[in-house]
Amino acid sequence: MRSQSLFLSATVVAAFSLNACIGVSLNTQERPFARAVDDFNTQAQLNARLLAESAALFADVNITVIEGRVHLSGSVPTSEDRITATRLAWATPHVREVANDLEVTSETDLFDVARDRWISAQVRTRILTDGAVRDVNYTIDTQNRVVYILGIAQNRDELDRVLAHARAVPEANRVVNHAVLKDDPRRFGNYAPADEPVAGEPE
Repeated sequence: MRSQSLFLSATVVAAFSLNACIGVSLNTQERPFARAVDDFNTQAQLNARLLAESAALFADVNITVIEGRVHLSGSVPTSEDRITATRLAWATPHVREVANDLEVTSETDLFDVARDRWISAQVRTRILTDGAVRDVNYTIDTQNRVVYILGIAQNRDELDRVLAHARAVPEANRVVNHAVLKDDPRRFGNYAPADEPVAGEPE
């Protein structure tokens, strides 16, 4: 039991460390500085909206914002909470897309959280050690053994390599792609919010 606890603790620390590294580096690649600032402000405003709605909702919802594309993940206890988080995301300035991967469940424990972070850490390590991938352009989020890939890919070949790395992690059940290609038209111009959240691309 003691060895399992030590493993879980080490896993959480490693995952947090890698997440901090990738999150900071992401702002130095591909996105213009002004867009990175907008994304930071958008995430801060959305967090504030979630907190104003409910402290529990703020704690349960994980947010990633890349060029106005918002990814929501985590677990919430009711379908109403999931809808509320989506509504608040769309109401936040500069949001152009919302990918809602929130799960409705009340069953979450420390082991599940540690396992998901360990999966993310393995995917990040594989990407970091692949010289054909510009790793700083990607963010990895794992929820209930489903790996979500976010970011900006240089080309389809690079994105395929990232997805292959994620699928190669034994503990991962599924991989969902929310990354876009560097020349994707969605990165340019102005876009009005759609009526429904944009779904991810299962891989």
